Amino acid sequence: MMERPPESLSGSVTQDRGWKAWFVRDGRLRSGWRVVSYMILARILQIIGAIVFGLAVGVILFVAWSGAGWTPEQVLERLIGELSTVAAFSPFVFGLRLWETAILLVIVFGFRRLLDRRSFRSLGFQLSCGWWREALAGFAFVIVAWGAIFVLSLVSGAVAIDGFAWEGEGGLAILGVLANGLLFNVLVGIAEETDARGYILQNLAEGIRFVPAVIVSSAYFGALHLLNPGAGMLSTVGIFCAGVLLAMGYYVTRRLWFSIGMHAAWNFAEGPLFGFPVSGLDMGGLFRLNITGPDWLMGGEFGPEAGALAMATEIAMIVALWAWIRRSRLGATQPTINRSPADNPE
Repeated sequence: MMERPPESLSGSVTQDRGWKAWFVRDGRLRSGWRVVSYMILARILQIIGAIVFGLAVGVILFVAWSGAGWTPEQVLERLIGELSTVAAFSPFVFGLRLWETAILLVIVFGFRRLLDRRSFRSLGFQLSCGWWREALAGFAFVIVAWGAIFVLSLVSGAVAIDGFAWEGEGGLAILGVLANGLLFNVLVGIAEETDARGYILQNLAEGIRFVPAVIVSSAYFGALHLLNPGAGMLSTVGIFCAGVLLAMGYYVTRRLWFSIGMHAAWNFAEGPLFGFPVSGLDMGGLFRLNITGPDWLMGGEFGPEAGALAMATEIAMIVALWAWIRRSRLGATQPTINRSPADNPE
């Protein structure tokens, strides 16, 4: 006969503990639930924030221009036109980008402190010795890679140069546009790395290990770009590859500075420097390009990120980073890649 289980194993208290275990571990909400909560709430708050920004700027502009006879409809049309023309890097575009970045950082800070019960800095924002060198190294790594993409696209005949920015602009004006493009994309890099390689990747790595977390966070990163002009299956695969590359940047240093440098340089080189579309957006460029290569190679309307040339370059960069890790014997002093590197020292 089977023995009757002890009361403590069959009672309602144990049942409650069993259900609780699905949601709580070590006194905190489980990492998967934290990530799901963050994804939902962060997107809602970002949408609300963008609406608030648009309304506030619209009211200010209407008050300022009403004396000149502008109607609310004209103000709205002007504002939408300014925000949709990224290449000009107008104060409206910069203001929205700065506002969205600030909102994202506040959201992540709140989740990090209240749900994760960890410091914001431990996501990878430590300012110990060498942080700025990591950012510059990531930036230089990608600039070289995009130089290779640019040269290969010219040599293959996929792209032709129709003109140059300096033909119609002065040197100071061009430097100003480049500086604006750099600053804008640094803000993009900070926001998107804090989001995808900071909160999402590192929280997932606590629960499902690092490699699966890279796959999931990179898929999330690709999905975020599905609403961009020209987005589709190939662009999603390309952005997924970029997510894996940026995750490797985090793995190399256990901080986000290298990845932020890579991300900022990727957008800056692709758009303001070489003149390609950046995830479907026109950011201008020093070169006036005529892209004649097939969509599978050059990405079509979305830009090279959705093309085989950029994807092959990303894969080569991932291999290069992995080889550097192996050569530096990081595996001997750091957790192996199948263990989570999320718990950085404070």
